[in-house]
Amino acid sequence: MSDVEVFDSRRCELGEGPLYAHRDGRVWWVDILGSRVLWRSADGTESGELRTSAHVGAAVPVCGGGFVACLPAGPVRLLPGGGEQRLPGYPGDTDGLRSNDAKADPAGRLWLGTMAYDERPGAGALYRLDPGATALTTVFTGLTISNGLGWSPDGATMYHIDTPTGRVDAYDYDLDTGQPGARRTLAEIDEGHPDGMCVDAEGGVWVALWAGGAVRRYTPDGRLDRVVALPTPLVTSCVFAGPRLDTLVITTASVGRPDDPHAGLVYAHQPVDVVGKPTDCFRG
Repeated sequence: MSDVEVFDSRRCELGEGPLYAHRDGRVWWVDILGSRVLWRSADGTESGELRTSAHVGAAVPVCGGGFVACLPAGPVRLLPGGGEQRLPGYPGDTDGLRSNDAKADPAGRLWLGTMAYDERPGAGALYRLDPGATALTTVFTGLTISNGLGWSPDGATMYHIDTPTGRVDAYDYDLDTGQPGARRTLAEIDEGHPDGMCVDAEGGVWVALWAGGAVRRYTPDGRLDRVVALPTPLVTSCVFAGPRLDTLVITTASVGRPDDPHAGLVYAHQPVDVVGKPTDCFRG
């Protein structure tokens, strides 16, 4: 077990999707149900937030500056003046659905998933938006809660979580085409439910446990390596941040926990022997 400290005390209903942007030295994350994108400087001296027009499942940095925000109908580019520019939307009827976790891959493609508000099985999917594309590519269908995404340091393995399966799935990944191969299981979660995740510079996979009150690190061969305990159960995601990428920043949720003073805050943990890898950006 390891200690954590509060990184940001603003209470989120559903804090999610933390990322570190080297270009501004800020940690960014979303409050999905609060329709906001929050940030704090890595040294903790400054903070702020942006409002979105609808529930925001994730925010992904754009290589040229700014962010893509994933809204219920699909992704939008957040404009400097506060507006939103629509990108290709989700195909078909999106009624009752929302965006969930999203990330860019090492080649600059945007990957984004969906789920139903009522979490009905099979309603979610995982999509890919290639730079310059005019439509989303559907990669996986029949998902329930499309969640954590990540890539190995060499880009040859892609990780994805469909939370109710209780698994962290791994795929051989073709970085040239953006096509995942056959699924294999990296790890099965026996306490709580796998949510968001990140990958460190050694290829270790850090998995946040919803209703598990912890983040677990798995080695690339699936061995449980360590556990970081949190003071609240609804742990949602994590990322390595700071100039040296040596601080693990962890988001949590407060939904359904009005009397838990630790819920919905953002926490920090400093492993002594592991650093992260830079956040990839969307080249669209």
